[in-house]
Amino acid sequence: MNEHYQRLEQMFHKAPIQGMLPGASMKVSEGKAEYSLQIEEDYFHAANAMHGAIYFKLLDDAAYFAAASLETECFILTKSYTIHFRRPVEADSLRALGEVVSVENGEFIAKSSIFNSAGKLVAQGEGIFVKGPKPLTSLPAYKS
Repeated sequence: MNEHYQRLEQMFHKAPIQGMLPGASMKVSEGKAEYSLQIEEDYFHAANAMHGAIYFKLLDDAAYFAAASLETECFILTKSYTIHFRRPVEADSLRALGEVVSVENGEFIAKSSIFNSAGKLVAQGEGIFVKGPKPLTSLPAYKS
């Protein structure tokens, strides 16, 4: 596996927010990423289904890491992300798949989709990602 992809996966797991989502996994390859997460009641809103913040986290991270796989110098940032909800999620195992659609004018366009354990589409979206000012090598989670 490419060392850059391994470092991105490490960066994903070392991010402080990941402490709120135990058991999450990220696999990165060229222009693609796969985020897996077991959904528990802790991620529910008051109507006993997965909160929109978790949809966003899965979709944004899958698209983000797909785009980040193509940028080896700088930490990239989410410029915008649009979500289309398809169905509610209760306790289930989810996979979010991200893929870069294009790279133009310094912007990475990436789409992502979430699928439940039955293979049904749960949500999808598309984002724009741009290079930020921080070099990847300045981030302890990327270097170590």
